[in-house]
Amino acid sequence: HKIGEVHDGAATMDWMEQEQERGITITSTATTCFWRDHRINIIDTPGHVDFSYEVSRSLMACEGGLLVVDATQGVEAQTLAHAFLAADMGLEIIPVVNKIDLPASDPERVCKEIESTMGIDCSNAIMVSAKTGEGVENILREVVDKIPPPAKSKDNKLRALIIDSWFDSFLGVVLLIR
Repeated sequence: HKIGEVHDGAATMDWMEQEQERGITITSTATTCFWRDHRINIIDTPGHVDFSYEVSRSLMACEGGLLVVDATQGVEAQTLAHAFLAADMGLEIIPVVNKIDLPASDPERVCKEIESTMGIDCSNAIMVSAKTGEGVENILREVVDKIPPPAKSKDNKLRALIIDSWFDSFLGVVLLIR
């Protein structure tokens, strides 16, 4: 799939072969998903702690976040760091338990870990399989219901936040801004 391509109603974010094979995010990707009558802007970031700066810049551009935890591995240290960062920023956090299709998955144990380590209520956590698409529509519904739209600037001054930049041989420097 191409970056942001909609497949079976879901935006595909992980476009690198290694990302698709291993079910991980290696590079940040931004896309827009149109679902029903809503436009949802999404930034998918790597979960590894080495990318904390990149993740913090992305979180500054958001109103909320999906806390995606692997149902086979549970809560990892980098997940804690990024979740606490999002909470400190006052973002709405929606818990998502992924890879429920795998035989080794234990969603109930993972929900208990999320509650005990992060203090996030997991009673309404969304159970998904990114591979099969199960539960993806529930994520979109929760994003629309729980994450507020961007707020209008109180002082009406134009401001921008550079989230990412890269060089394109045809376009030159490309900026991802909010």
